[in-house]
Amino acid sequence: MSDFFKDIKEKINKLEQKKEKNIWYALTYIGSISIIFLLPVVLGAYIGWWLDGSYKIGKTSWTITGILIGIFIGIYNIYQIVYKKDIKDFK
Repeated sequence: MSDFFKDIKEKINKLEQKKEKNIWYALTYIGSISIIFLLPVVLGAYIGWWLDGSYKIGKTSWTITGILIGIFIGIYNIYQIVYKKDIKDFK
């Protein structure tokens, strides 16, 4: 079974060496990171806006709370993708 994983790791390394890193690669990388960050923020804002309209309780702003939760989730998503190990790092 370990030969299988070594084979996959070698194929991934060969493909990474062949891959051209030009402006389009950078733009798609930046675009995907921005979508991964912005989607939870927008979703949190929408859910907070809906909660503000449905359940107005005191002076609590659910929209701001949803945006803050979305920001934290977006930061966590970026951390998972950029700083955590990828499939190429398994043994």
